[in-house]
Amino acid sequence: MIERKMDSLCDAARNPRTYMRQSGLHPRIHSKNLDRTFGYKIPKIEQKLTQKYRSYYQCPDESNKKKHYSGTQTWIGLHPQALQTTYNDIFEALYIIQEHNIDKIVDIGAGYGRVGLVMSSLFPEARFIGFEILKQRQQEGNRVFEKLKLVNCEILLENVLEEKFILPQAQVYFIYDFSEAEDICKILDELVSRIEEYNFFLITKGDLVDYLLEKKYKQFWQTNGYLSSGEIKIYSSNTDLKAMKN
Repeated sequence: MIERKMDSLCDAARNPRTYMRQSGLHPRIHSKNLDRTFGYKIPKIEQKLTQKYRSYYQCPDESNKKKHYSGTQTWIGLHPQALQTTYNDIFEALYIIQEHNIDKIVDIGAGYGRVGLVMSSLFPEARFIGFEILKQRQQEGNRVFEKLKLVNCEILLENVLEEKFILPQAQVYFIYDFSEAEDICKILDELVSRIEEYNFFLITKGDLVDYLLEKKYKQFWQTNGYLSSGEIKIYSSNTDLKAMKN
């Protein structure tokens, strides 16, 4: 009975319908329900993080809580459902590019790995690599991947701002407002240097990263345009996205 239940859960994780928008159900409620179904312990983990570290909005004080990382943002204290992009939004963004040859997706600031779950439903042969700076989130995401037998998915414990960090080559990159502008620019600078090397999609969420792309990194949209899907935008190094709007 337990084995049959686990098989059913694994099948659900690989079924695109699992991540589709449902009429009358808010995307964050849908995501919360799916997190519970998949066995995530996100609220418990986030609560423990706030007990140990200062929340992102708190100034230094006399308490024994410390900032987790100096110079980067971990968003400790943010509501678990605001912390992560909804399954609905991730699914709709990946669905738009499903006809393209996608064999690797990289997520900068992967959180608990929702992108990997959705990827497995649309690109079952592709590999997902997430980078997360908080060990607690990284370990929980990998635990759920293992539970759901998603062998092509992994989250690596990495600070993407360190000099030794090497951004893997991939067909899709997810990036959000993971830190200050200069930190985000470090990743965008690297991606700009690769525009002529191979075709890739850049999927973004966040006012800061979109502002930077609009003002400083016009290479990502002046020629090929971009697509919007809810709070998410999709850019490409050389695929004509303007044509896909028609």
